[in-house]
Amino acid sequence: MNVVIDIGNARIKWARVTDGALHAQGHALHLEALDEAFEKLAAALPPSAARVVAANVAGDKLGARLAQLIRARYRTEPEFLAVRAEALGVRCGYANPARLGVDRWAAVLAAYRSIGGAVCVIGAGTAVTFDAVDAGGRHLGGLIFAGPRLAASALDRSTSGIGATQPAGARPAELALLGTNTDTAVGHAAVLAVAAGVDRAVATVQAALGLQPTVLLTGGDAQLLAGWLETETVLRADLVLEGLALFVERGQ
Repeated sequence: MNVVIDIGNARIKWARVTDGALHAQGHALHLEALDEAFEKLAAALPPSAARVVAANVAGDKLGARLAQLIRARYRTEPEFLAVRAEALGVRCGYANPARLGVDRWAAVLAAYRSIGGAVCVIGAGTAVTFDAVDAGGRHLGGLIFAGPRLAASALDRSTSGIGATQPAGARPAELALLGTNTDTAVGHAAVLAVAAGVDRAVATVQAALGLQPTVLLTGGDAQLLAGWLETETVLRADLVLEGLALFVERGQ
């Protein structure tokens, strides 16, 4: 048995991997609750594991905390995924691959291997990321949006009188999209801006490639964003973990 762990900006996700398949998935919010999140992770780890493969975009402190936990539990080091110029049939579009977020890379690899053709990957978390891969496995690059909560928080910090905004819920119908108070005006706009940007990005990729790519949506806010998109998407909640499992399966 193997273990894969995805440390994002706000959430830790994990799963056990047997014969390439994920099971016993779990997650915990580590933002403002770091000890509790790692306690939950520790309780979910199996008694033994041949390999632990992780993606970490939350900084060295959390990486060191995970390494300490894995050493204590298994007497081995976790393997932190790094972005390479090429892996599993995908060629990274970044001039400096190390600057691409490792979570985006894992999700792109899983998406391309799963679809076997042109694909766009939307990661909806603290930031909302967009990546595209053509039918031949060429990563075309991507976009990084401030997530809706982050955008609303920035308005609160950088302006006077707006205040904290509650996260938007389901997409309102017709003119109910327009807020009749500051809270809904900011909350709706924060999600709409991201959704419209993603829709435009998908349309741009489709026009450039001359075909309709499959669009996969993952991340903690995936279900929220899906309701605001015009683009047809396929929800894949654990795409980063799926990408990590590919490396476990292939012994890389």
